[in-house]
Amino acid sequence: MAFTTPSYDLIDLFSRVDRGDLQLPDFQRDYSWDIDRIRGLLISCLRGYPIGSFMALDVRNEPSRFAYRVVQGAPDQGVDPGLLLLDGQQRLTTLYHSLHGDGVVDTVDFRNKNIQRKFYVDVDRAVSRTILPDDAIFAVDEQGQVRSHYGPVIEGGITDRNSAIAHGVIPLSELLSDDGTDMLFDIAEQRDERALDRIKQFHNQVLKPLVRYQIPMIRLDRETSRGGVGSIFAQANSAGLQMDIFDLLTAVFAAEDEQFHLAAVWEEIAAELAEYPVLRDVTRVDYLTALTMYLTAKSRGWASGAREDILRIDLQQFLAARPVVTAGFVQAAEFLAKRCMYTADMVPYTSQIIPLAVILALLEQRDPHLLDKQGPQDRLNRWFWSGVFGELYGSAAVISRAGRDVTEVTEWIQDAAAIEDALAAQSQTTRAARNTSAADGDTDTAADADPRTAIALGSETDRVPAPASVRSATFVESRLLSVKADSAVFKGIFALIMGRGAKEWRYNEAINARNFHTMEIGFQHIFPTAYCFNHGIDEVLSTSVLNRTPMSAKTDTLIGETAPQRYLPRLQGKSLLDDAEFDEVLSGHLLDPKLLFAQDAQAFFIDRRKRLLKMVQEAMGREAIRDVDEQDLTGGEEGPSAFRTR
Repeated sequence: MAFTTPSYDLIDLFSRVDRGDLQLPDFQRDYSWDIDRIRGLLISCLRGYPIGSFMALDVRNEPSRFAYRVVQGAPDQGVDPGLLLLDGQQRLTTLYHSLHGDGVVDTVDFRNKNIQRKFYVDVDRAVSRTILPDDAIFAVDEQGQVRSHYGPVIEGGITDRNSAIAHGVIPLSELLSDDGTDMLFDIAEQRDERALDRIKQFHNQVLKPLVRYQIPMIRLDRETSRGGVGSIFAQANSAGLQMDIFDLLTAVFAAEDEQFHLAAVWEEIAAELAEYPVLRDVTRVDYLTALTMYLTAKSRGWASGAREDILRIDLQQFLAARPVVTAGFVQAAEFLAKRCMYTADMVPYTSQIIPLAVILALLEQRDPHLLDKQGPQDRLNRWFWSGVFGELYGSAAVISRAGRDVTEVTEWIQDAAAIEDALAAQSQTTRAARNTSAADGDTDTAADADPRTAIALGSETDRVPAPASVRSATFVESRLLSVKADSAVFKGIFALIMGRGAKEWRYNEAINARNFHTMEIGFQHIFPTAYCFNHGIDEVLSTSVLNRTPMSAKTDTLIGETAPQRYLPRLQGKSLLDDAEFDEVLSGHLLDPKLLFAQDAQAFFIDRRKRLLKMVQEAMGREAIRDVDEQDLTGGEEGPSAFRTR
């Protein structure tokens, strides 16, 4: 068996795919990358970074030993392939769809929701730093609306070539064609002389390198046996151990002080964090990311946790920041516990703990008493729940969002404290003036407004605008019918119901850190699944978060598979409560006791959806999008039918 290692530019690869020369063996799995992996590959490619090699089997002029098929989305020319791609299908398909043809990619988001996206590059943003920033690449949906983390704000979206030029953006699918160059010239015509330098930069730093970008291919010769191909394919698709950024920084610190061992120091830090169960899933890379965000926020005014920033940390910076950042994580754990999140499994997003810890560390450094004030507390809460119910921290591309949140949320919270102080001073002055007027016989005693009113929501006149994460977070009503137990929304609703003071049905005790574990609290079914099946209750409702509430293991066991009319009197008897008191306990779970006792499932679920939706709206500080159709519960923008079955 022999092989060669030629390299192919992107235009050549796409041409081979189009004419059927490069195809896939039929044993290859289907294309399955989600939007974040796609975007990550495109960013690497436009930065000129290597994306690994491909591997193909030369099958020219040979009898077919494997069934084959064209690359997904490519035209079927009805010809035999010259090369069968053994390794690199996901990468090649991603590049083929994103940088070729109409540029439209059918994929899924991190929640497995079916989406369609087209990628653009912001010309000015692409050359704003030495290394092309993550947010220079963004995606739009079928209507041309921007759908990426921190993409540009474009009124009306990008609907055609003219609107793209007007906003200084180019579709990635045009970059390898003459149309891409033409668009760049058209953008240049609309700019002043100073802006022309950025156009030239883009042409030299992005466009020309992309045209010359090559991918190496291990090309197995045609004599390779079928068994050999199978072995090679299995090996190529098996994961090996990869060096992460922690290992690289270990080497950097060792060069500064050979006696310093980062791994040993991490073990000490990990032991401190392990005292708080909610921090169990925080990794060593998470910690380094948080520490880097803290250092960059302090040194240059905006936070970043990119790999290149982590590698710029020196040992003295690490040692100085370590106690502050560790304390920030401890504060984050306490913040989560106050919101009834007691274990790592209950945390909606471990990735959101990173910016939370850094924000708390920075605020502590600037004013240890700042979060004693209601306004700052409310804004921190609003940001946190916007991230949870807006599902902003579930994707792989959260480092950029986290860095921006650290910068923007910290300033926004400080601004709330300044507003609250100013309003309090103004109120004090007003009261003093009224006291003087009263002494002079003026009897106007109008009540003072609470100076903290509406600070959490902010206004357009605030000195510091609401963070982009808060402004962009949305919640769609139909999501209440599609969330699964591992989703942030599911976990967030579980915690919020407890946080609003819900009492356990059997024990009549408010659920808290003290009794959560002893009572073995879980998020259990209200209408048992067997009851729902036997009574024809729609599975969309019976399996949804609407049919869940916090309860103890003993309560769940007592309920079993029995009807509410049977289990509720038994629970009330155990609780020693009268009817009114027991109804009040049930109401604390955001449900209507009368509908539950009546076993009116349809009315119960409609009512509970309204109550849970109101709770989410209050947490996020904004109205939800209502889209549930009672005649088609699987529909809606975020309903069950919008998601791909795993």
